[in-house]
Amino acid sequence: MAAEAADVIVIGAGLAGLNAALNLEAAGLSVIVLEAADYVGGRTRTFDFPIGSINAGGQTIGPYYARLRDLVTKLAVPLIPAPRGLAMGNYVNGSLMSSADWPTSKANKTVGAERKVQPQALEFFYMSRGNNPLPDPESWSDATQAHYDIPLLAYLRSKGASDEAIRLIDVTVNAPDLSSASALAYLRDIKWLEWGMAQPDPNSQTTYGAGAGYHEIAGGTQRLPEAMARALKQEVRKKQLVRSIDVTDRGAEVTTHDGVRYQGKYVVSAVPFSALRYVDIRPNLAGQQLAAVQQSTHGNAIRVFMEFTAPFWEGDIGEPGLFSDTSIERVFANADEAGKPFALNCWLNGNGASRLDQLPPEAMSEFVVEELARIRPSTRGRVKVLKVHSWAKHSASGCCRHVYNAGQVIAWSEVMAKSHGRLHFAGEQTRSIESGMEAAATTGERAAYEIIERES
Repeated sequence: MAAEAADVIVIGAGLAGLNAALNLEAAGLSVIVLEAADYVGGRTRTFDFPIGSINAGGQTIGPYYARLRDLVTKLAVPLIPAPRGLAMGNYVNGSLMSSADWPTSKANKTVGAERKVQPQALEFFYMSRGNNPLPDPESWSDATQAHYDIPLLAYLRSKGASDEAIRLIDVTVNAPDLSSASALAYLRDIKWLEWGMAQPDPNSQTTYGAGAGYHEIAGGTQRLPEAMARALKQEVRKKQLVRSIDVTDRGAEVTTHDGVRYQGKYVVSAVPFSALRYVDIRPNLAGQQLAAVQQSTHGNAIRVFMEFTAPFWEGDIGEPGLFSDTSIERVFANADEAGKPFALNCWLNGNGASRLDQLPPEAMSEFVVEELARIRPSTRGRVKVLKVHSWAKHSASGCCRHVYNAGQVIAWSEVMAKSHGRLHFAGEQTRSIESGMEAAATTGERAAYEIIERES
């Protein structure tokens, strides 16, 4: 079978791959985009339920998301102001309470100044402003900061976090666990986040800036990658799981699992290393770059989306969301444009997500509903699961996000995005200082311009 040809073959139709393709086409290069899934967007995914659209990945466009804002303007994708985060009550140490009752509750076993901080904000309390030693996000990969490339657990203890605060932070941290994740990489993310927050309050209910300057995409975040795909000259080739990438001095060939071949002068891999590690690359990567692809950690997240039949929170603590120290971790309330709750989603990170991932979706649904009813009786008989989504199980990426473990930042940060002959890399694992969707778009642009410069 003859191979299809283009100047560049892009693997992955998430924000990184699509932005790479758009920039390459704008420079006059022909592009073929391959996607293993049956949809475009990658980890930017929206589920459209009868009660409304809910994002499973990719949520808010911050004030410094320059590339995302440029894309939504060019593609006429409408934005809406991000609704202010709804307050969350707490279920900790066997007690259900409102956020207002937390500081004085007997169930609050944190110490000193910690007692005034809501459990879901402790992470930010100990890693922002005065507790963040980075002068700016760009300094995160400097060798002078290597002494912070230590486990988050050790860093939190060095800042005086109590054992109880550490236990509660382990619920919210977006990494497998505090004992392995790098504090340096996390400090970078917090420093970048602070840029988009006007005088953030460490006692705030949320670690995310809400209000002026923050927006969401009308109808769900996935509407953006869908618009990006429509803007390409060739339709994205879906259900194209890549088996191998062969790189030579003159070009490259990509072969899919079912034997379809694509030839180009260059290839852009815009998929997570959790997926790329199963692709045969010839000649193979070497040294620290090979180690980064084969050994890097990728965290999981599970989202259990639920609808409710009555405002159950009016009968107990008055707040629809709930932070808990149980196996279901956090239950967020989704709000519409008017700020009215319309859905719930149970959000599990790290090892907690991996534990529940051992259950089939049906059993997980039953467990979450029953556990929620146990710790919050007002929900019994009033909550129904719409969908269970595990990023490890139910996506081609096999993960939610890349996580640097302690000791990996200095070793790998400079090689993650380094080209391998005519094979270039994009995706959030190759990012520098940006985070979230802006990071993905930025890495796609960077990979495209590397190729454009080689062609000039």
